[in-house]
Amino acid sequence: MSKVDALPARSCFDMHPAILIGLLVAAAAALTWRNLSGYLPASAWLPVLWRPEITDPQQMLVHYTVFPRIAVALLAGAALGLAGTVSQQVLRNPLAEPSTIGVLNGAYLALAVTTLWAPSLLALGREWIALFGGVAAFLCVFGLTWKRALSPVVLVLAGLIVSYYCAVTTQALVLLNHEYLIGLFIWGAGFLNQQDWSNVTFLAPRLVISIVLIAAMVRPLTLLGFDDETARNLGLGLTRARVCALIIAIALSASVVSVVGVMGFIGLSAPAIVMLSGARRFRDRLIWAPLCGALLLWLTDQLVLLIPPGYREMPAGAVTALIGAPMLLVLLPRLRAAMPMGNLTPSAPPRLDHPWRVILFALALLLLVVWIALALGVGSDGWRWSGLSGFQEFWPWRWPRVV
Repeated sequence: MSKVDALPARSCFDMHPAILIGLLVAAAAALTWRNLSGYLPASAWLPVLWRPEITDPQQMLVHYTVFPRIAVALLAGAALGLAGTVSQQVLRNPLAEPSTIGVLNGAYLALAVTTLWAPSLLALGREWIALFGGVAAFLCVFGLTWKRALSPVVLVLAGLIVSYYCAVTTQALVLLNHEYLIGLFIWGAGFLNQQDWSNVTFLAPRLVISIVLIAAMVRPLTLLGFDDETARNLGLGLTRARVCALIIAIALSASVVSVVGVMGFIGLSAPAIVMLSGARRFRDRLIWAPLCGALLLWLTDQLVLLIPPGYREMPAGAVTALIGAPMLLVLLPRLRAAMPMGNLTPSAPPRLDHPWRVILFALALLLLVVWIALALGVGSDGWRWSGLSGFQEFWPWRWPRVV
């Protein structure tokens, strides 16, 4: 029996993924029925979907906003579930997804920079700018990890570094130019509001193409679940397979982010939830995770629509955590047994011969930084160093912030 097949036996508490999918479908469909009934009777839904009456405002509203919103939620959730599954398999890390390798924050930074210094490029389409930013962030990660042959641990760490740098830079730009970048707050939070079917036609072909490409790579992606030495003995080029799979996942995730914003939790939770509910094999997760992701985002959006109209501008990207986190926490105790993570733990660094020297130096440096924070400030006449003489003057105002 191969290592891929030698998975932990199911316990009596395991459910089949179909049961989980059925529960999600029932909940989302019930809420959708309730929300749609507030617009039109059930008998009019199908005719309005295909051919609404132009003279009826309610039918036009349902056709161009309500139905596209549901379709985008399903497509975006499925895409993120697929991308998360591929990323976790390639990196052999159940906590990995495209957002951990800088794609989301790279797209966010690209939009901020374009809005400030090249607004004319927005005419090309926001989705292409966000896609360029996501790919550029991944190329930075790729360059940082190339010498380590795209090692899973090094790739995730480099992704976090690039992601943090992109996020900090974007936040600085937003703080300094909030009057121009206020729209990015709405986009970055993850909204599913739609005005037509353009986003549906944008996402659908990209999702289909990604599914076809991933289906053609099932065997090499399955072999990536082995350790590196075993996979090499089986004749699999690890670097090439990882790069191809990651490019597909990143391109798909960047497309979703460019349309609906940041929905990172779906790509992280959907593969783990279906795996822990019974989909042990990678082939099974490729089928069930996109379905789970689509239904999670659909259900989340329908719950958002239950909020009273005055407070309905709650971003769906934030609410996904309220639904996905409890489900993941329930199943998390079995995560370690259900998915072999391989040798992802880095070796411990050697102990210092004289650790107290480092500790004392760090304390001295800390005291110096605290003194600078308390004594240096800016006023109407510019920067000023108060020193010891003016220390008491600024003490009441600065010490709470320093603490």
